[in-house]
Amino acid sequence: MSRRRVFLVAPLALTMALGACSTESADSTVAVTGTDDACTIERDIVDAGKVGFEFTNRSSKVNELYVLRANGDTLGEVENVTTGTKRTLTVDLIAGDYLVRCKPGQSGDGFESPFTVTGEGGTAQAEPDREVEFEAVDFGYENLDTSGISDGDTIRFVMDNTGAQPHEFEVLDPDGEPIGEVAATDPDRIGSATMTFVSPGVYTYQCILVDPATGKPHTELGMIGTFEVTDS
Repeated sequence: MSRRRVFLVAPLALTMALGACSTESADSTVAVTGTDDACTIERDIVDAGKVGFEFTNRSSKVNELYVLRANGDTLGEVENVTTGTKRTLTVDLIAGDYLVRCKPGQSGDGFESPFTVTGEGGTAQAEPDREVEFEAVDFGYENLDTSGISDGDTIRFVMDNTGAQPHEFEVLDPDGEPIGEVAATDPDRIGSATMTFVSPGVYTYQCILVDPATGKPHTELGMIGTFEVTDS
């Protein structure tokens, strides 16, 4: 799975900022180890605040790490972590229940470990104003209603992958910066993410996974579009 960043804007930083994800310094760190058959977090109780997940790939395959809410919303991810290397993902977390998920080979369901965040730290994301459900099909998004979104709105996107290969749903702000992503979701699976729109303008949504048959990113095959966020 070859990846990263939009093909319409200038290259962006490799570390992603998805919703609650941050590239700022962490308040605390916790080690996560991915193997061919497990995703192990060193402790299952973590202090609230900016948490740095220090991911080591001990799998025989390229791996990726996700941090998710218990409801399945993606909060952050790091991808293309080769065997024997390390990457750190920093995510701002409030008290609650979460999961780490590793995907050796960057495909399939992967492996999960639950953990709990305790304490008074962290920045809470706003509750969704509405939920948008849609389907990802090779190669497009169906029943995706992005109308009526104003700056300040928080939307939970729920994507049902009814296609034949993995898809994602990444949203970029008017400056081309990612604000959130329904991470790569396998066929017959559902992925979700909650995003807050902080300014008006034209936003882009896309899937930039690569079609193995053509070697082209899904954006070039039609999985890209724009919508307007209005001034409230």
